[in-house]
Amino acid sequence: MRRITVALLCAFAGIALAGGVADAHANYVRSNPASDARLVKAPTEVRIEFSEQPDPKGSEIQVLDTAGKRHDKGDVALSGDPNGLRVSLEPIAEGGYTVAWTATSAVDGHTTKGSFAFVVGNGPLPAIKDVPDAAPPPSPLEVAGRALSYAGIALGLGTAFFVLFLAPPGIDPRRESLLLGIAGILVVAGSLALVVDQGGKLPPRLGAMLATRALAGLVLAAAASMPWLALMRPVGAIAGGGTVTLGPFATFRPRRMVALAAGISAALTATLVSHATAIGSLKDIVLDFAHVLSVSVWSGGVVALLWCVLLVDRDERANDARALGATVLRFSLTALVAIAILITAGTLQAFDRLVLVEDLYETPYGIALAVKIVLVAVALVIGAFNLFRWGPRLRAGLRARTALVRDTVAETAIFIVILVAASFLTAFAPPAQLSAAAFDQTQHVSGLRLEMLIATGQPGRNRFVLRVHQGLAPVTGAEKVAFRFTMVEHDMGEQELVAAERAPGEYVADGSPASMFGTWRLQAIVRIAGREDVSTIFPFPVGAAAAGTGSNSQVLTLGTCPAIGFTDPATPQAGAPVNLFVVLIDGRTGNPVTGKSLHATFSGPAQQAPIDGKEDPTTLGPGRYEFAIAALDAGKWQITIAVGNEAQGTYSLDVSR
Repeated sequence: MRRITVALLCAFAGIALAGGVADAHANYVRSNPASDARLVKAPTEVRIEFSEQPDPKGSEIQVLDTAGKRHDKGDVALSGDPNGLRVSLEPIAEGGYTVAWTATSAVDGHTTKGSFAFVVGNGPLPAIKDVPDAAPPPSPLEVAGRALSYAGIALGLGTAFFVLFLAPPGIDPRRESLLLGIAGILVVAGSLALVVDQGGKLPPRLGAMLATRALAGLVLAAAASMPWLALMRPVGAIAGGGTVTLGPFATFRPRRMVALAAGISAALTATLVSHATAIGSLKDIVLDFAHVLSVSVWSGGVVALLWCVLLVDRDERANDARALGATVLRFSLTALVAIAILITAGTLQAFDRLVLVEDLYETPYGIALAVKIVLVAVALVIGAFNLFRWGPRLRAGLRARTALVRDTVAETAIFIVILVAASFLTAFAPPAQLSAAAFDQTQHVSGLRLEMLIATGQPGRNRFVLRVHQGLAPVTGAEKVAFRFTMVEHDMGEQELVAAERAPGEYVADGSPASMFGTWRLQAIVRIAGREDVSTIFPFPVGAAAAGTGSNSQVLTLGTCPAIGFTDPATPQAGAPVNLFVVLIDGRTGNPVTGKSLHATFSGPAQQAPIDGKEDPTTLGPGRYEFAIAALDAGKWQITIAVGNEAQGTYSLDVSR
């Protein structure tokens, strides 16, 4: 037991050192040019930063004009940022351009896609193409490769653990070797299938993990092909010319320890390319590895118990029945510990990966998880029956082997289906996986699954996306999908955006109804023919900067009127037009203030003429004033905003080159 304890501690230490920080899939975080950017000068390259390290070999960045012609050079490479990619551009003219990207995660090989647009000059932004910002479903070859790998890991690790610590002395080495050999073949075959599935886009890190897994499979196969020392009756010389038998446990221990180490190594690679490692949480990594170890000890041990003991031993005599009952008891108690770990780890992981209870039957990940839960419960019932019914009969000297064989065969069949479900589970993205959106919330209303995604958490122009599903099916052809905005802190009135369907079940609207800092009530309304409108509220906080980005929104005090100032674009570029917006609020009533005369003067690297603010409640919203600035030089600017002759405040602005 000391040896296995040391082996497990080393494995956990290896996880702590090898686990990288990443997300479950490589999602868009930011880019240069930024999404919806307006540029004066044409860029020479496009850079995109993702939520985890992408692999350039399996990734692509296309830069397309409004006619669909490509203007990138196709030389996708790492940008110097650990999570960034870049592509060079040909000389491009004024106009709108769409960047369509495909990113392959260097962690687990999963693929994500998305797009954004930018403009050179004063032209309109191009419409964003219908490129799904999600991972495609896994291929049959990927599912098969995962299933074969997991089956081999469970069989090899479970068999080695069983014969090393639980099996009775004197079991047939040929049966043990057969199971280890099959396990090695399954691990190697599954690893090769995953390599073939990745093809030319196989990330180096994933390739290294799969190579390590295949090597562990070869070690399992080699352990199975070692000479069957039990048949050679090892002896040692003693004084007087006699011999002494060392016993099969002593002769098999080195081989079994090698097989156990290979099984643990293969299990470790499964964790290091899983969602747990991609999330980057040490807790999730440890839980995932404990999950893999426990299910392997249980499921692989059941097969080893059946093949190496139950199908060989007899229970005609009372002593034989009692000996068999003792073996069954040892395994049953070990399985109970493994099941406790399995359920605990699985439950904690499920809380982190599911958003709603309905995820269990409305998402591919949830369905695979639900199938696995049901099957584990059935296997647990069968195991409990063996523990409390047939085990005691054997220990009492009564015959029960036939019933045990029958139930254990059923358990083995269930475990095969569980491993297939696990292969789907690890291939799908969890519902709670973070997206690139600043706001991502899901609600279940009147049988519909509504997921609201908002591009940024800043006031001003934004993109609002509502994904509508009924079960697994996207809801298409809705008569109307509308977003109504009201502010919680102040009575700003109600504004509405009507969304258009750009992809099956995905409804999108662009606009700037959330014009200032605060908490907004976003009411999503879905009208479907033949049924009542479905409506729900998403509380949407405006003002919190997205992860890793700064905010140019600033609070100004203009006498009794607090104000919020922000620019569009958020990162102004030298020589490019920029709009400064100021939202004016009555400090006593909290209502927007209209009908004021606002004036802006500039202090900075160059001379800049003063500008008057434009007020148009119809297009800008009540209390919102716009200063249209033709261009500013690079550097730090101080913009003084005056409200008539009543008060003034200063807005600071950095303009990049």
